[in-house]
Amino acid sequence: MYSVLGWVASLALAVALLVGPWFFGAWEMWWFWPFFCFIGLATLAGGVRLVIAGLKGDRVPVTSDAVRVAALALPFLLYAGIRCQADGIVWMDAERMVLLFVSGAVVAGLTVFTLGRGQRYFLFWGLFASLALMGLYGVVNHLLFESRHVLWMPRYDQYAGRATGPYFCPDHYAGAMELLFCMCAGLLLDRSRRGVLVRGAAGVAGLLAGLNVLLTQSRGGGLTMVVIVGCILVWGYSQWPPSVRWYWRMITVSLVLLAGIGALMTHPGYITRFMTYGGLHTAGQHAERTLVEDIVYKVERTDRGRMYGGAWRAWKTAPWLGLGPGMHQHLWPQFAATADGDRAKGVWPTLTNHDFHSYEVHSDWLQLLEEFGIVGMLLYCLPLAALVWGLWGQIRREQECWRQADGTEAGDGRFAFVLCGWLALAAMAFHSLGDFNLQMPGTVWMLALLLGIGMAASEEGITTAR
Repeated sequence: MYSVLGWVASLALAVALLVGPWFFGAWEMWWFWPFFCFIGLATLAGGVRLVIAGLKGDRVPVTSDAVRVAALALPFLLYAGIRCQADGIVWMDAERMVLLFVSGAVVAGLTVFTLGRGQRYFLFWGLFASLALMGLYGVVNHLLFESRHVLWMPRYDQYAGRATGPYFCPDHYAGAMELLFCMCAGLLLDRSRRGVLVRGAAGVAGLLAGLNVLLTQSRGGGLTMVVIVGCILVWGYSQWPPSVRWYWRMITVSLVLLAGIGALMTHPGYITRFMTYGGLHTAGQHAERTLVEDIVYKVERTDRGRMYGGAWRAWKTAPWLGLGPGMHQHLWPQFAATADGDRAKGVWPTLTNHDFHSYEVHSDWLQLLEEFGIVGMLLYCLPLAALVWGLWGQIRREQECWRQADGTEAGDGRFAFVLCGWLALAAMAFHSLGDFNLQMPGTVWMLALLLGIGMAASEEGITTAR
């Protein structure tokens, strides 16, 4: 029964994590709830499994780092639940927002505390296959059918010419491909892996992920890929002696530059999207504004600039506790216009922002501050800091293990999972500065799995075929 419950939990998680992203990232309300129910089923099976383990006197093999992260996450989740009950909160949107945080924490917790090595192995490679197939679908759908449909639904016209995969927004699809790229990087850079099949599959899937980011023409996706490569240069070669690391870094930089030049030569429109954003290519041509003033002027009038301004004005009305979860969209009309208007004097605001409605801020970090306030931001950053500390500590331990081995075989395949979690965390933390990838349930659940496997890898030593 104990083993059966573990597989019930892993299979239920597989439905949410491997199938959910294919249904528009499980974003639409209709799709969020069915997949959330599978996470609930996994929670039930995992909880009973822990009870049985406790009755048998078995110790759950977890690290103190994982326990620390879990303990520090509880205050934020409790705070979010309390804020969900505040007066004036729109219940359904607040509930969904809080459950998004809860479900991510539950997926990571189940991965660390209830699943065995084989079950984590199953979920990791299942996610790898799912994302690789998603990347293949995105390329075929774009090159042959111009991404005119997202699965069976018509695309949004403003995204014409950009690959979307099974996500409505190409930026969110780029986020999913970034996770695939992180998985591939972990598998390729783990020095202890010798399997040609594994390395070959990771190499092909990594190229596919990079191609999809290019086809999405996502500015945030492109910048995030640069951040991922930067993290690889710093931590990806930790298993090698210091002198050898620099050779690998030079090779990596050379390959990335060649790939980048080739990509931009074949898709010049991508670099044009960067240069012309908000009319920045004409910055400095205004006679009455300096270059810096003109850049600020143009950025403030972009969609994101206007949403950031509205969210910032909203946050200042409740800086400590925030507006409440899910309330940005409901209070947007109140804070959309700039604060320089005066109704009594008949002075219009500089920007009225009445021509569109902001459902999300397009910055997960700013929306977290706006809706949960300084208190919520601090409580959220506590488990995040513990997570960073735990993964970084595992990288350092792996580095020390190989140093003491003095060049002989020292790894057992765990570094791939740790590095994958580290890169995925960096990618989503950076991309979320300018988008809302972490309000896509499917993306949250995939990230939570990778982080959970990374945290669990040091204790159980997940291994794969070499």
